[in-house]
Amino acid sequence: MLSSSGKIVVFTALLLEYRAIRAQVTDPERLDHESGTIFERCRLPGTSWEVYLARVGQGNQGAAVLTERAIHMIDPDAVFFTGIAGGMKHDVALGDVIVATRVLAYQGGKQEGTFKTRPETWTASHRLEQAAHFAVVDPDWSQSLLPTDRETPEVHFKPIAAGEVVVNAPTSALQDLLDVHYNGVAAIETEGAGFASAASMAGQVPALVIRGISDRADGSKQHTDDGGFQLIAADNAAALTVATIKALPSPRTTDAKLPSSRSDAADASPIANSLVEEPLPISWRKDLLPPWSSESATMEVLLLPESGLRLPARRMNRLSDELVSLGRAEGFFTATEEVSSIVETNFAAACVRDSRRGRCRGLVITRSGQRSCWESLPRSSSAHIPVLDPEHTQQRVAELLQLLLRLDDVPGTRFAPAMALDPADLVTVMSLEAAKTSTSAVLARNGQGGPVQVLPDEVWDAANISDAVPTITEELTLRLMHHFASPRDARQF
Repeated sequence: MLSSSGKIVVFTALLLEYRAIRAQVTDPERLDHESGTIFERCRLPGTSWEVYLARVGQGNQGAAVLTERAIHMIDPDAVFFTGIAGGMKHDVALGDVIVATRVLAYQGGKQEGTFKTRPETWTASHRLEQAAHFAVVDPDWSQSLLPTDRETPEVHFKPIAAGEVVVNAPTSALQDLLDVHYNGVAAIETEGAGFASAASMAGQVPALVIRGISDRADGSKQHTDDGGFQLIAADNAAALTVATIKALPSPRTTDAKLPSSRSDAADASPIANSLVEEPLPISWRKDLLPPWSSESATMEVLLLPESGLRLPARRMNRLSDELVSLGRAEGFFTATEEVSSIVETNFAAACVRDSRRGRCRGLVITRSGQRSCWESLPRSSSAHIPVLDPEHTQQRVAELLQLLLRLDDVPGTRFAPAMALDPADLVTVMSLEAAKTSTSAVLARNGQGGPVQVLPDEVWDAANISDAVPTITEELTLRLMHHFASPRDARQF
């Protein structure tokens, strides 16, 4: 089990860099270190992370001192350095963002007849680098993090060089040195080495440097600064830093186990279950969150607690952000899409409603302990009608059940699974593979409207339900598909 403080520290050097990252967080609260360093503790909307901001000024020495100071004071799970840098590669444009896979302190060496390089190198945290990779899988990853008229910047995963010299000349001995001995570096800056060194020495705290390219380190800095590229680069680096943090697992779920493979679970011994003796109360998603007018067929999976559980109000207030974090960590929500966080008297929810893309997804926990999630059915490529593929449905139900089992553990609780499809009028039953090329579709249920609901009839122990997911999934899917046997007079679409 990995321990977690739920805290992340983000460092910057310049004021405009600090303002760029500060614009992405909320509720700043000043904290003073005994030595005089001022931090701000903030919230990152849509997550349960506490984000601490600090401005270290320019230079590796100051970055090292304040990084070590922050680590000992705050005990963070990870540290980031975000800001601007000079570009060193022609294929890296102004405004692009560099995720530093390695930080090279290029000034170490020995001067004899020639200068013999002895660089120190720090490799990026694998965990943080992977989160950054995941954050930019969505080509529109920056859409909710940058001004609406700003293009999504290109992101490069490359080494950077860090020293004490601001490079701004078309040619120089330093540039010749970098070209010969550090030809792979994509950017040059003046704080990353001190930052990475301090994080490494302070117990190998995961660390990552993210830089936006504000100039080309070739003598044109005054021109690019006048063009506003410092601000653009700082905003872009801050946006990717936030996207990366959002892509990290929630601090409450770092010890979650990956689901067992279907074959392993299928070979497990049968798990005892019992029949539902009395009808259980159900809050369907439409009872909690009214659908939008153009919503298409959406599959819902639920786990209903057998006992009369009631979660305290203080727990409900924290759950909405935790649902967003878990949803992102599990890939249910993308790393950067806008996720609504909702807290009502009787439930907490996190959901996405993108009518432009036809995307509807959500997670809910009610005060009674019911947990449920939903997602829109995939659509056929040509007919653009929701496709109910029995094999794909069974696989998704299994994955969604495993996701629900990770929500807010309640020891000793027994759950009854249920599911629904609503609305269920414009739906066709075929394989997704066939739907890629099919130019027509048969409306299942002859296009009849209304929801299709698979009500709970079995209760399972929470401690064993994960092993029984393949059995539960098969049963739920078969019962769902029973409602979609195509009639002889099925309508063509």
